Amino acid sequence: MIKADEIHAEHVANYLAHNPEFFHVFPNLLDKLSIPHPSSGKAVSLLERQVWQLREQKEKLQDEVDSLVDIAGDNGRLLHKVQQLTRQMMAAETEQQAVDAIYAQMRDVFKVDYMTLVSWEVPRQGIQGISQLGVRQDWVKNLRETLQPGKPVCGLIEEKWKTGLFHGESDVHSVCCLPLGWDRVWGVLALGSPTDRFQPDLGTYFLKVMAELITARLNRLF
Repeated sequence: MIKADEIHAEHVANYLAHNPEFFHVFPNLLDKLSIPHPSSGKAVSLLERQVWQLREQKEKLQDEVDSLVDIAGDNGRLLHKVQQLTRQMMAAETEQQAVDAIYAQMRDVFKVDYMTLVSWEVPRQGIQGISQLGVRQDWVKNLRETLQPGKPVCGLIEEKWKTGLFHGESDVHSVCCLPLGWDRVWGVLALGSPTDRFQPDLGTYFLKVMAELITARLNRLF
């Protein structure tokens, strides 16, 4: 026989959890239960407590649904912008027109404050809008070693990177670097913002898609 001082609330809760039909056998115990209302603290019936709990669950699920709807809407709008960028690059007859389209789309559609397209390899032809970086500079070497194909990087920007990538623009606060290249990174599209728009935990799925699209269009230059 189990002594009273050996029984703890956790034991009772565990027993009831594994025996959900307990009150089917002892329904008279329901009349003796004292169940406090979560808000007022007053004693309420089991049915009232269950109704309140179901209402709380419904509101929580509704918040989750609303959040998912908002995310879906944001992703839909972003997908539409990526499609616009794709159409403009596919319609470009030359690499120069493709680069011009990238700058225009980033500025007018994606509303990017600062942008620069750079490479550390010599392109097969001169393209206005693609700047070459000297690989002997320490910050360029660091940037090149940091980037990997298919892995955009977002976050706060180091002072040397800001000076080099954005020509000394002091207003740049956060940056997103889209590495360009398949088996190796030959360049990067850097996007800058005066706010914390490009946080380290920013979702990068669409950024990766954009980097792949730009790589596919310009890779022949390198």
